Amino acid sequence: MRTQLKKTRGQLLLILSIVLGIMICLNLPSSGFSYPTQSLSHGMTRTFVTYSMMHTFNYTDADLDENSKGWTRRDAELSEFDHELRTRWNKALDEGHFRYKLDKLKTRIIGTKGYVAQLNVKRAQERRKPAEITHVNQPFNPAGFNFTKIQPNEILFKIVKSGAKRSHNQANGYWQEGDSSKSKVQDLMIINASPLEYGHVLIVPDVDAMKPQILTQHGLRLAIDVMLLSRHRGFRVGFNSLCAFASVNHQHIHAYYVETELMVEHCPVTHISGILHEINITPAKGFAFQLHGSTIDQTVSVIINIIQYFQQNEIAHNLFLTRGTVFGQPRDSTLRTIRFLLFPRKKFIGIKEEAAFNVAVAELSGHLPIKIEEMFEDLDEEKIEQTIRDQAVLEETEYNKIKQDVLKICQTYCS
Repeated sequence: MRTQLKKTRGQLLLILSIVLGIMICLNLPSSGFSYPTQSLSHGMTRTFVTYSMMHTFNYTDADLDENSKGWTRRDAELSEFDHELRTRWNKALDEGHFRYKLDKLKTRIIGTKGYVAQLNVKRAQERRKPAEITHVNQPFNPAGFNFTKIQPNEILFKIVKSGAKRSHNQANGYWQEGDSSKSKVQDLMIINASPLEYGHVLIVPDVDAMKPQILTQHGLRLAIDVMLLSRHRGFRVGFNSLCAFASVNHQHIHAYYVETELMVEHCPVTHISGILHEINITPAKGFAFQLHGSTIDQTVSVIINIIQYFQQNEIAHNLFLTRGTVFGQPRDSTLRTIRFLLFPRKKFIGIKEEAAFNVAVAELSGHLPIKIEEMFEDLDEEKIEQTIRDQAVLEETEYNKIKQDVLKICQTYCS
C-alpha cells in the first residue's frame, strides 16, 4: 500500500510539473486566474484576468471629500480608504513583496522655496530596469513587462465605484460613468515594488485593456476619485507620460504619502483665463487648475483635451494632483481644495539613466528623491534648479506656442 501511494504521488508530481512548464512557456500565471477574452478594435485581444482572492474596495460619490486639514494641525486626518490602503501596504511590506524594505527616509528642506529632498539609494539600486521609450505615442507591447504580468500578492485591492452605470466609448478609449460594480473593467491598486515613499502604489485603470501610457478620461477620473477618497493632507497623485520618465508603457498613475508640506500646495499662481492658471514656482512653467469653483467633469474634460493635444504633437508631460489652498489664499488658510499641475516639458529619449535625480512628476512639484548620498548632502537650490532646466524646461518660444494653444482649448471647453 505504501509503495502504491509513493508511486501515485510521484505520478501526480510529474503531471503537475508538466502543466506548470506549459504555463510558463505560454507566459500564464500558475494559480488564481481565469482568462475570458474579447477582441478589441485596434487588433489586440482584451484578456479579462480574474483573481479569485482579490479584495475589493467599494465606494460611492458620497465618500469623495474635497476638504482636508492643513499643516497647522498636528496629526494628519485619515479616511476609511487611507486605513485600507495603509494596512494592506504595510502587510505587503512585512511579507516581503517589495524589492527592498523602505526605512524612514532622511529628509532635507532646501532653499527659500522649500524643496523637499529625500535620500532613497535603494530605489536606484533595486528597481526593475525601465523600458526603452522613444516616442510619446509608443504603442503598447504585450511582450514587454506590463501589469497583467504581476503576481497576485502585488495587488492591494480592486477599486469599484457603485451607484451608476458605465459604458465603453470605443472610439475615444474611455469608460463613461456607469455601474462599475457590474462591469468587467478592473481598476487595480497595486504596490510599487520599488517605492519612493511610504504607501507608494500604482493606480492601474482598466488593467486588462492593455493601453499604453497615455492618460485616458477614465484614468484621470479614477485618479481624482482616489485623491478625494484620501483625507490625508500629504497624499499625492502623479502621472508621467512616455518620454517624461515613465518606466512602464502600460497606463498607470502613481500615488503616495509625503509627511512634509510641498511648495506647490500654497504657492501663488497667475490667472490666464477662466479656470486656466499658470504656475512658475520652479524653472519649469506649467498649467494649474483647481477643483474649487469648478466641477470634476469640467476639470477632466479640459485636462484630457489638453493631454490629447500634447499626444498629437509628441509633447512629453507630467500631471500632479495634491491637496492645497485655494488659489489666492494664504498658506495657512482653511479654505482648501485639490490642485492640478500640468507640465509640458522636454522629451527624454531612450533608457532611463539612474542619475542622482531625474526630473519627473514628483521633482517638478518640489519633491526630490535623491539616489546618491554625496549629492544629497551637497544639494542647494541653485543646483536643483539647474538640473530642472537641463532636463525639463522647454525653449521659451516653444512653451509660449503651447500656452496659446492650451488657452484656445480651455476657451473651447469652458464656454
